[in-house]
Amino acid sequence: MIELNVTFFIQLVNFLILLAVLNVILYRPIRGILQQRRERLAGYLSEIERFTKAADEKLKGYEEELAKARSEGSKIRNEFKALGTKEEQKILAEAKKEAQKRLEEVRADLNAQVEKAKKELYGQVEQYANMVAEKVLA
Repeated sequence: MIELNVTFFIQLVNFLILLAVLNVILYRPIRGILQQRRERLAGYLSEIERFTKAADEKLKGYEEELAKARSEGSKIRNEFKALGTKEEQKILAEAKKEAQKRLEEVRADLNAQVEKAKKELYGQVEQYANMVAEKVLA
């Protein structure tokens, strides 16, 4: 049977004091750091999603422009078909080359923007990771 004497109450008070001290010194700061980390990661993910969405929108716009260019090429081809197949092939080759060049430029620009955004985000992640590591290890 358990005896309730002064020692039990002293140990209970010691335990509660230890629990309160650990909560103030250790648990609460760690929970705060973890919460800040979650918020930063959520912010990074939303930025990545925003950049991805913007890139998709730009790509869609460029594809629409490419479709318009192809449509114009088709109209020109129909107009000049009577002049001969040689002239028609020349115009189509130029239109295709121009559209391809523009698409490549746009894709290169888009890829550069995506890479720049990734580098910025990765640079920030390392900085914040170092800050968290310093706080945890300090």
